Amino acid sequence: MSDQPNAPAGPDLAGGIPLTSLADGAMLAGHVGDDAVLLARVGEEIFAVGATCTHYGGPLAEGIMDGAQVRCPWHHACFSLRTGDVVRTPALRPIPRWEVERRDDRIFVGKKIEPRDPELGGSPAPVAGRAKAPASVVIVGAGAAGSAAADTLRREGYTGPIILLDGDTDAPYDRPNLSKDYLAGNAPEEWIPLRSADAYREHGIELRRGPRATGIDVGAKRLTLSDGSSLSYDALLIATGATPARLPGPSGNVPRVHYLRTLADSRRIIAAASKAKTAVVIGASVIGLEVAASLRARGLEVHVVAPEQRPLERVLGPELGGFVRKVHEEHGVVFHLGRTAGTIDDRSVTLDDGTVLGAYLVVAGVGVRADLELATAAGVAEGRGVPVNEC
Repeated sequence: MSDQPNAPAGPDLAGGIPLTSLADGAMLAGHVGDDAVLLARVGEEIFAVGATCTHYGGPLAEGIMDGAQVRCPWHHACFSLRTGDVVRTPALRPIPRWEVERRDDRIFVGKKIEPRDPELGGSPAPVAGRAKAPASVVIVGAGAAGSAAADTLRREGYTGPIILLDGDTDAPYDRPNLSKDYLAGNAPEEWIPLRSADAYREHGIELRRGPRATGIDVGAKRLTLSDGSSLSYDALLIATGATPARLPGPSGNVPRVHYLRTLADSRRIIAAASKAKTAVVIGASVIGLEVAASLRARGLEVHVVAPEQRPLERVLGPELGGFVRKVHEEHGVVFHLGRTAGTIDDRSVTLDDGTVLGAYLVVAGVGVRADLELATAAGVAEGRGVPVNEC
């Protein structure tokens, strides 16, 4: 995860700007000293917050205002303009705020108000008037959702035990980087963790990695773990995310077909790429295209095979799908659209029209499926998901 700040640009907000230069519902990028600051107006309220997303350093001024919130244009992290707090992941840390003053139809940005905590956004602060809190909370899944839930519990004042449980020995980490800069060789592995191990300990979040939750005794409020042990809970949150969809038939289990979901998966693809000159990516999904771009950045010849006529056409439509294809082709990606992979052997991929693509490295990015194993064991899953209500 990166904190690459954008170079301060725009007007010096400490020196003041005319009120008329900031319309209702508008944002303006400026700076106070060396800090990039975003100025935003909602009716008669004016807010000054950090201009850089805490996820990957995206420029918030290029994002979208939604009431008193701002969404990052890169991965859609969302922050409160009033408090700087994270409203939606993938960002987990808040942005700073500044005091704002109006004098004689001018706006002045004053003292900086740092987030309450650089890692979790605030120390536990018990809140009165709420329903009785559970005696303990266990969260299964230490991805962005599980980690954000643990953070939110602390910020909202929960002071009881929190256990964050994940079978992935590398968790918690930031998944978007696995198919982007890290896979492309442009980011060190130090960017991958969501936050430092010390941050969890300092805020009373017990991180357990390795043993995987395999079953639930709902009546006894107890989890069974893959190492034979068990774990009691008072409240349980299942945040197990998704697993990659596999190719149909025998090709789906060919050892050299790689799937990308975990840091270990990304490491294996990088290792295979170091020995390969050509790669075949099966699937023109977001992940498939990001893998293709990353492997091109490593100098491999890349072929993308997909049944649709344009990449991402079902999501973006034909015009944007065509634009996406053009961008990738300009970077050297070769598309085989309207085609599927027939057979995959040790040296090649044969398409359904008989075309043979030589490739040492094959990556499948054909979508994901919700990981419902525990939800099914708890009796709350139906079909391909979990029924929910308006809450």
